[in-house]
This record gives sequence, structure tokens and C-alpha cells, in this order.
Amino acid sequence: MSDTPFEPSRRSRREARAAVDTPTTDRIIGVDDGDAPTEQTRSSRAETETRPGSRAVERSSGGFFGTWKPLVAAAAALVVAVVVGLIVTVAFDGAAGRSAGSVLASIVVGGTGLGLMTRTRPAGFFRVRGLDVLWGLVLGAIMPFIAGIGAVSRGWPAFEALSLRWLILGVAAPFLVVMMLTFFAIGFVYPAALAYASTRFSPTIARVVSGAVSAVAFAVIPIVFAGNVSGMPFALPVGLGIAASVFVALSRRFWGPLLMGLVFTSVWVMLSIAGFVLA
Repeated sequence: MSDTPFEPSRRSRREARAAVDTPTTDRIIGVDDGDAPTEQTRSSRAETETRPGSRAVERSSGGFFGTWKPLVAAAAALVVAVVVGLIVTVAFDGAAGRSAGSVLASIVVGGTGLGLMTRTRPAGFFRVRGLDVLWGLVLGAIMPFIAGIGAVSRGWPAFEALSLRWLILGVAAPFLVVMMLTFFAIGFVYPAALAYASTRFSPTIARVVSGAVSAVAFAVIPIVFAGNVSGMPFALPVGLGIAASVFVALSRRFWGPLLMGLVFTSVWVMLSIAGFVLA
């Protein structure tokens, strides 16, 4: 056996030199052992991200969504809308004035809802589901009869005359009012109230509170401007607002309550026309 010390081959010397000259990943990034995230740090970070309400609290800390600001904006819009509508009722006395006032008031709150609902809507809020469409059609068809139990008048509703004035204020106006109130109370107030209540209550309580707030927001204008040309007792739109709030709280989507409101108004108008014909 030779006593000559082992001499590495040329390939092994070349690989060793390349390993020394090539910078490692830590050297390139500039992360030392103290900056590298440990397993405990990763697990705590994942727990924080998946904890219910953590993102909502973080998102609402310095923004608009999830704070009290959208609710204040909704209350201010309601006050301005009622004042504008009451001014119109002074200019046009009687049922026509109340109809015109309700239309302008609903446009004010509906415009506010359309302008701000994109900032407060939760994920999937504007998704369309076939079951929502079905329930919207069914509930919209039966709600005038259910809510009519609490109305003062009994029997068939009827227009006083099928003139152009009554067609505008008695047919077109209710559709516009219901649509604008749905955009405001269901599309804007409910998600805003839910985002704020979710930071303080459990999910179930937050949905109940948000539904109550949206139902009140829906009912203010019909109550203030009751006795308009359409002849719809205020118990009907109040009942519609409660049903729409329950609908959106259960489905967590918007288009079903809107469709229910439009079908609801269509049934009322058809009953009013039938009552005029049969009178």
C-alpha cells in the first residue's frame, strides 16, 4: 500500500470550489437565523388569519366598512330624504303630494344606497341563485295578502280613476319607491349593520340586529308618507321590509328580496286595477 496521501480528483476539487463561490439562498435574501420565521410563528400567524372576526376587526380599524360611519351616513340620508319629501308635500297638498314626496325621498336614500353599497357588500352578496328567484316569486305573490291582515282597509283595493295622473303616481311610483328602498335598506344598510355588529356580537345575534335595523330603515318613508295615491296601507310596505330583511339574513344575497318587492308591488297594482273594474 502506498503512503502517498489521498489527492482528490479534479472533479471533486471543481465541485468544492463551486460550492464555496456560489452564494446560498440565505446569503442572497439577507435573512439570518434570527429573522427566519419559526414553526411557532407560522402557526400563530395562521391562527390569527383564520380566527373569526380577525379580518373584520383589522379591516374596520381605519376604514369605512365595518365601522359606525356607514350607519351614520344612512341615518343622515333618511333625515334629508324625509325633509325633502315633506317640503314637496307642502307644495302639492293631498295624496298626490304625499306620493311625490315619497318618490323624492326614496330617490335620495336609494341614491345613497347605490353609491355606497359597493363599499359595504360582503362576498357573494350579488350572486344569483335559482332558489332565491323561486322564493322571491312565491313570497312576493303571497306577501300582500299576509301583510294585508294588519292593514286597516278590508276587501279589494281600487284606484279612484285610471287616468295618466293615477297611472304615474299610483302605478309607477310604488315600483320606484320599493326598488329604491330595497337598494337602500337591504343592499346598503343591512351589510353595513352586519359588518359593524359582527365585531361585537355572535354571528346569529349580529344577523338579527342587522335585520331589525334594515327593517326600520325600510319602514320610515312608507310610514311618514302614508295615504298616497296608490292607496297602499303602510302595514304592507312595513311587512315587506320585515320579510325582505329576514330573506336577506337567511340567504345572504340581494336579488331575492328585490324580486320579492317587485312581485309584491305588481300584485298590489293588479288588485287595485281589478278593484276599480269590479267596483
